[in-house]
Amino acid sequence: MPKKKTYKISLILEAFHNLEKSYSDLKKNLNLPREEFTRNKLVLDRVRIDFNLAFESCMRVCRHISAVMNLKTSSKDCLVKTADAVGMKESQKLRDFIDFYFKYRDLKDAVSPEELYTFLKENLHLFKEYARAVVEHIKRTTGNHLLIDFDLLKEKSRHIKDSVRKIEFVLSQGEEEFREKPMYYDRTKYFYQVAYDSLYDICTHLAPKFGIKRFGDDCLSKMVEAGVIPQDYYMDVFKMTNLKNRLISTWEVPPEELYSSLKEIVPRFEPVVKEISKSLKELLERRAKAQ
Repeated sequence: MPKKKTYKISLILEAFHNLEKSYSDLKKNLNLPREEFTRNKLVLDRVRIDFNLAFESCMRVCRHISAVMNLKTSSKDCLVKTADAVGMKESQKLRDFIDFYFKYRDLKDAVSPEELYTFLKENLHLFKEYARAVVEHIKRTTGNHLLIDFDLLKEKSRHIKDSVRKIEFVLSQGEEEFREKPMYYDRTKYFYQVAYDSLYDICTHLAPKFGIKRFGDDCLSKMVEAGVIPQDYYMDVFKMTNLKNRLISTWEVPPEELYSSLKEIVPRFEPVVKEISKSLKELLERRAKAQ
């Protein structure tokens, strides 16, 4: 029996994140006086790039959800059909929007700066309306109101577990073997980066669900600050991040130091993942009770 198609939450969130950036830049340029907008070539070049990026971000989502919904679509009707399917109120306005975009994209059929300015002023909001309708549809039909990509979490957790096991096997050969075989150094360095990057991906996906709005390379420490990961783990995540940064920088980590660091740090990966999983379970339970 064929596996039922499901929404790839991470794909949708990534595409709409890119849409948000392009939308914000377009909005900023549309706030310029009409005369400056229409005469400034740098502005028009920037708008062309952002308009294309915004449209393609929506199309990426469109192609995905049309496959999940088994809708037969083309590049010129995908947005309209999927907008209808998810219940977007202004779905029919997308027909003119799409026609304009393809006309604008085709350099042979010129669109004047004045026409572009007027059109985007009146219709730019459709990008956000489409994204909002898709997100609300997914929440409504799946019950996944926090838009958590459980497939991604399982995949990244599996990468961590596999990488930890491979590192532990190398370390079990002893420090002398580790020092004498460059292959061991390279192997553990690679799998450590896989484990850390996977943990970081879990962190960046879940941090917003816990209300952590601003984070960068310090995502894990932000989770400690927020109580998602217990305070007792602060030095663990600090050492994890520090080692990762050293391994990807120009600094050399001597084999004996890497061996010692890995012996200390690697066993802490899975407990950290379990603490995040525990906090996520509690969050979902609180959400369920509140509804």
